[in-house]
Amino acid sequence: MQPEVSISPYCSWVKSIGANPEIHDTTLREGEQTPGVVFDIADKVEIAGLLLEVGVDRIEAGFPASSSIEFNAIKKMVQEYGDEHIFGFARAVKRDVDAVIESGCGGLLLCFPPSEIHLEYKLRMSKEEYLERALFIVDYAKSHGLKIIYSAEDSTRASFDWLVRVFKTVKNAGVDVCRVVDTLGCISPSAMYMLISTLYGRGFHPLEVHCHNDHGLALANSLAAYEAGATGISTSVLGLGERAGITATEEAILALTNFYKVRKYRTELLTKLCRFVAEKARVGIWPIKPVVGSNVFTHYSGIHQDGVLKNPVVYECFAPEMVGGKRRILLGYVSGRAAVRAKLRELGVNLDDGLVEELTKKIKEYSYNRRSALTDEEFLELLKEVSGWSP
Repeated sequence: MQPEVSISPYCSWVKSIGANPEIHDTTLREGEQTPGVVFDIADKVEIAGLLLEVGVDRIEAGFPASSSIEFNAIKKMVQEYGDEHIFGFARAVKRDVDAVIESGCGGLLLCFPPSEIHLEYKLRMSKEEYLERALFIVDYAKSHGLKIIYSAEDSTRASFDWLVRVFKTVKNAGVDVCRVVDTLGCISPSAMYMLISTLYGRGFHPLEVHCHNDHGLALANSLAAYEAGATGISTSVLGLGERAGITATEEAILALTNFYKVRKYRTELLTKLCRFVAEKARVGIWPIKPVVGSNVFTHYSGIHQDGVLKNPVVYECFAPEMVGGKRRILLGYVSGRAAVRAKLRELGVNLDDGLVEELTKKIKEYSYNRRSALTDEEFLELLKEVSGWSP
């Protein structure tokens, strides 16, 4: 019998400083910044419900100051699910914070970039002006009872002493969580670990990270941060977001579950969640997408098929049922006799070794000529040709 999870024993060598991790899902804000993605109000409310069903700890529901549609969607979510888990996005602008307050959110995601590049070219303000603005907004938000996550956009390009000064200032003013943001996906996992561990050592906790995927390292950076002491991980379903996207919710949840023995998320709902978001976002799910892609539990080569048919643990480190997926044995150019026999058993057909060998050869030739795997109908045609059997 296959164990649900079969990961490397070396994972036990790593102990995370972070405890009680929290998934801060931003599908409804960052995800909607994916070019061409637009969710309507009903979609947003339903996605929020699915996220809460999976067990995410916080939902960044959107940017209420950006439009009346966005404002009304967030208000609807708060009415439907309460304000405890719902956060609204705002810049360091009073009217943005007012929109978060009026929408009924229990929390504020305050985005204010401290990097010298943003200060000079985007914000056009001095460091002292930055701190003055930050303190004003934090004080204002706290006076209205909001929980505040201070999202220091582009913080991985800010000078360290300045970043520490910013976090110390806002933390003393009442900010609940300081967030390190790798806006350009431009830090390595080792560097992220060192940055977070140093901040943690300076007394900045709880910490959260928001990692972009421009170098394909969003999940690795998020896990490095968790191991170094961060507890919050910002994610979006399917990794939707600006440019190359961010850490994928389903990947982060599964990694926390399997590598760090976090048991609070309903992983069996991940495929359902991702398919629903993909449908509403009008994006496809890449077949080799980790966790939920159609090929994740599809076994195609003869060597792998033989191993999986003997015991799935040979080529699966977690069972498909764990994420709501299904195993497939696909026949084609690189498949072998073991998979053909398994397919025949499904049909209740018994062929001698010679016919199995001939059928396997036919499958390989057919697949090669068509440059694709076989459908069930095509397999039945070849079976009839070789043996005369038909359903």
